[in-house]
Amino acid sequence: MTANNRPISTWLGWFSLVLIFTTACILLSKWQFDRQAEVVETNSRIAASYAAEPKALEEILSTKQPWETSLEFRSVLVSGLYIPEESYLVRNRPYNAYPGFLQLVAFRTDGGSVIWVERGWLPTGSKSDSPDDVPLVDSVHRQLTLRLRPSEPSLDRTAPSGQLASIHLDSASSNLDSTETYTQAYGRLIDEYPQLPAGQRIGKPELSEGNHLSYAMQWILFGLMAIGAVIWTLSQERRRKMGLPPRRLKMLNKDKDAEVEDKILD
Repeated sequence: MTANNRPISTWLGWFSLVLIFTTACILLSKWQFDRQAEVVETNSRIAASYAAEPKALEEILSTKQPWETSLEFRSVLVSGLYIPEESYLVRNRPYNAYPGFLQLVAFRTDGGSVIWVERGWLPTGSKSDSPDDVPLVDSVHRQLTLRLRPSEPSLDRTAPSGQLASIHLDSASSNLDSTETYTQAYGRLIDEYPQLPAGQRIGKPELSEGNHLSYAMQWILFGLMAIGAVIWTLSQERRRKMGLPPRRLKMLNKDKDAEVEDKILD
């Protein structure tokens, strides 16, 4: 019985197996390529925001305007007064592998609106439920440079008085008497004048593209290997039907007899 008389069902079985596996590999590689493109787009957007010149907050974002991802990390200028009695510590904020908090303080602009300002990172103190030192703010008129960040989702967790589980601005703003409050975004402090003691500034996020491209290439390679494995298996089966010994992989031009035999068969 020759390879040409091989049962159709067996051929269809091999074909179906390879088709399913290679299709899965193609889809997974496409998913990794798409993720790579998303990362590149996000990195480009963040880099552009960091490179843009600061503008007045009101020129870029109003209190009623929906949040847009293109505004993330965009630098803005505001002037006004801190509201010292409206301040929080945001829990569970590790930085550089150390546990800590973020300080969040309300700031009333000269235009009458309120924006929350994140004033830096504070390490966990001798008591794990708070920092040892929390910088105080006053109500002196100041000019601030901020980077816009979006409001965070509510975690539905309780927190001690004066603390928040996340920067969920609707929750933070519940006690404010202002009708013009930025609840879609807050500002990360870059600079202020006159200056006050503040926590450690959080730097620019690392703009790494990750391993998505290499993973995509690996899935493509797996698909090609599957096709090659089936071809190799069918070739070995053909040799067995012809009464020939199995073909061995050639290493460093050894096994000359097998090489001559392959040329004769071809």
